[in-house]
Amino acid sequence: MKNFSRYYFCVDGGETKSHAILYDNNRKILAKSKTDSGNIFNDFYVVERNIKKLWVNCCKKANLNKDIINSKTIASFGLAGARYTKGRKYLEKKINFFSKLIISSDGHIALAACSSEKQTAILNIGTGLVAHLILKNNYSQQVSGWGFPFGDKAGGWWIGFRMIQETIKAIDGYNNINDVIVKNTLNIVGKKDLKILNWLSEAKPYKLAKLSKIFFSNKNKSLIFNKILNESLNEIELILEYMIMEKKIKKIFILGGLSSFYRPYFKKKFQKFIVDQVVDPLTGALNIAQKKFPLEKLINDNRNY
Repeated sequence: MKNFSRYYFCVDGGETKSHAILYDNNRKILAKSKTDSGNIFNDFYVVERNIKKLWVNCCKKANLNKDIINSKTIASFGLAGARYTKGRKYLEKKINFFSKLIISSDGHIALAACSSEKQTAILNIGTGLVAHLILKNNYSQQVSGWGFPFGDKAGGWWIGFRMIQETIKAIDGYNNINDVIVKNTLNIVGKKDLKILNWLSEAKPYKLAKLSKIFFSNKNKSLIFNKILNESLNEIELILEYMIMEKKIKKIFILGGLSSFYRPYFKKKFQKFIVDQVVDPLTGALNIAQKKFPLEKLINDNRNY
């Protein structure tokens, strides 16, 4: 009997960028690709185009015919905004050429890359902020992650948003115009009102998140820096406290582009619960596709208030 060739096309789609890997049946990497946003809450039309671009690029790099292998491929996507029903249904309708399509949240595939043990969680601090916890009976829970402009306090776009707020106060005369955060922000958004207004009119989450890199690379701390940092740390530590005390979580994997910046500031009482280990969400997407980790079942989606 001939071996049946199967492929796995895995996508990690975040607010700012998306990564994909095409695997063979033995988990060998055949090709990688990357592109822009994978957030279906913000724009599922863009995400559709980006996923199709990733698929085409991976097949070309692997020297495989996409029209032949699609029926032998299981697609497993972890996408920001995946709880948005309209966006999910749209993608399921438009990306219907795989043998199977699994859509999870980006947080769930990160969780699937860590451990299937109970009392485990991930905290992803990137453009946004979200935590995912493993519960009983293959259920999981999401904490935060409501997205721009309503949630994700302490995430990259929120840091940029707060920098803009403090800068606007300064140029209007009731904040310190000489604060280093104000100066650095003005260097990016412009030093005239009309230029600032133009920048703000085009401000998307990914654009605001770029300001956060300037924030954390700043070597000269200031009152505004400390104010924004303390607001962020308070939010993160409230989430950590909830997971540890209320949900009895024992291991918390920290990931995301801003996690290394925040890590030194966490209080000592949280340190023993944090696991310093590189987490590759695409491995989690593969684990889900190969049934080594359960499909996403969020208790959040069954709650009533």
